[in-house]
Amino acid sequence: MLAPGGAGHAGVLDRLAAHLAGHYRVVAMSSRVASATRADTIEEEQHPKVHAEDTLALIEKLFDEPPTVFAFSSGAITTLELLARHPEHVRLAVVHEPPVTVLLPDATRHRSAFEAVRAAARTDGPAAAARLMTAAMTTPGTDATPAKLHHPGDWLDGYADTQPEPPTPELLELFTRLADLQPLFLEHILVPFTTNELDLTALDAASPRLIPVAGIDSRGQLPYRAAAALATRLGQPLTELPGGHLGPVERPAQFAHALRALLEER
Repeated sequence: MLAPGGAGHAGVLDRLAAHLAGHYRVVAMSSRVASATRADTIEEEQHPKVHAEDTLALIEKLFDEPPTVFAFSSGAITTLELLARHPEHVRLAVVHEPPVTVLLPDATRHRSAFEAVRAAARTDGPAAAARLMTAAMTTPGTDATPAKLHHPGDWLDGYADTQPEPPTPELLELFTRLADLQPLFLEHILVPFTTNELDLTALDAASPRLIPVAGIDSRGQLPYRAAAALATRLGQPLTELPGGHLGPVERPAQFAHALRALLEER
């Protein structure tokens, strides 16, 4: 099962799913927000616990046995909640850069930054808020890159000479439609998801089923640092995969190759 980030539209993972479909049965899910007929009718705060129950319902409907779940960004936060609450329904959870502030030593600063993004979205509009969010996500922290890194397969060989794949016309058209979901994400998803209080005790207990991963190109940024902190908490090396925070979307062929190598190891 694949779970996207942002407002949660499965279409951003179409190319990744296509590369995996020759080896696995693949389901890519959209969130209750992205699935809504009219996004502008959603005015309430969204919460990872509720989205996790949505994911559980879909798993129970579509799978005869617990699936492997790959998720990134906000989808990864949902997946952490799913694993903490319903570990028996997940075979393996690969969480790519869940930007959870509770894992970071400078959590208070990041919470304030995201609250400022939400306030800007409500007063100055989504464009101004998006600029603040980008700064909050990408401003480097002072954490050192983890000493123990893992690179599954051979994707790192020659990686420096590669570039992201150009978006297809279908993906560009989807990005245009997703712009309508951006205000909802900034006002009702960003803060409650990034400030979610994880059940770290439950995640410790489920650690054999949990693999934190991060994009090699986002080293030092908030989502990478959160993934690194989670790996350290679990006593694991941090697994790096191609690309940055949007590696699954921007480098689908490379990412699928590396993800398959990781899953085959396990």
